[in-house]
Amino acid sequence: MQDHQLYQQILGIGVPWGVERVELDLEDEDGGVQVYLSHEEGATWSCPECERTCPLHDHEKQRTWRHLDTCQYRTTVHAEVPRTKCPEHGVRLVRVPWAEPLSHFTALFERLVIDWLSSASQEAVARRMRLTWDQVHGIMERAVRRGLERRKPQEPQYLGVDEKSFKKGHKYVTIVTDLDTGHVLYVAADRKQSSLDGFWKQLSEAQLGKIEGVAMDMCDAYVRSTLEHLPDAEKKIVYDKFHVAKHLGEAVDKVRRQENKELRAEGDDRLVGTKYEWLRNPDNTPDDQWRAFGRLRRSNCSATITSPL
Repeated sequence: MQDHQLYQQILGIGVPWGVERVELDLEDEDGGVQVYLSHEEGATWSCPECERTCPLHDHEKQRTWRHLDTCQYRTTVHAEVPRTKCPEHGVRLVRVPWAEPLSHFTALFERLVIDWLSSASQEAVARRMRLTWDQVHGIMERAVRRGLERRKPQEPQYLGVDEKSFKKGHKYVTIVTDLDTGHVLYVAADRKQSSLDGFWKQLSEAQLGKIEGVAMDMCDAYVRSTLEHLPDAEKKIVYDKFHVAKHLGEAVDKVRRQENKELRAEGDDRLVGTKYEWLRNPDNTPDDQWRAFGRLRRSNCSATITSPL
């Protein structure tokens, strides 16, 4: 098998495209294997907008795409991409079978990068694949876009709205999840009302009507956004129990600290060192400790306390 036949098989291309020649350049640092493609004379092309068969108009200047390495050598694909003239859409650059539009990498190369990203950071993948961080991020964004385009319209019933922090400096993103399937439906920068507004605005009235419950923390921005966009939202917002328990625990501890301060002023130290007895889950408390805590709760307090609850 000759080199051009080998690379035609490797690239997985067929008529009207073919490998014209293959060159090995070891002098240039960015050299390696150079694969030059060409197409048959008289071939017809499809308009990328409407897929109507149209004649050749001209060619774009030669473009290059990074391909999977051949052994230890960087491999680059070269081709002059045809432009077709559609009666409806005018002159358009045709789609090539080995790469996404506007990408400088073959589809097989991008697939390898995406596989690496499932196990490593963008920075680590960039080093491993000899790419810039921006190039890796662009490949990831195209993969996300393709996934969103393939996803069928959904009508979730129960949603989860949460914030996630990342990197340093307390940077946040807003995430909306389908609680029935676990699928992430939406991600937006920050944790403002506008961050969640974007999710509601992309839903149809029918989709909004299907939503029966929205679990979230007690973030005012998320509550305002939901009340503004979701019909009957006041009946559908459910505060997640973690944050309810957190606020309840904070209120109990605030009362304990206030009472402890007033009791100690009278020489009564019964609440000293009891913080976690008030916050502990009863199911995880040994019987002897629970009985001792019961006696503490039933003890009389001579101080007059104004509860912040």
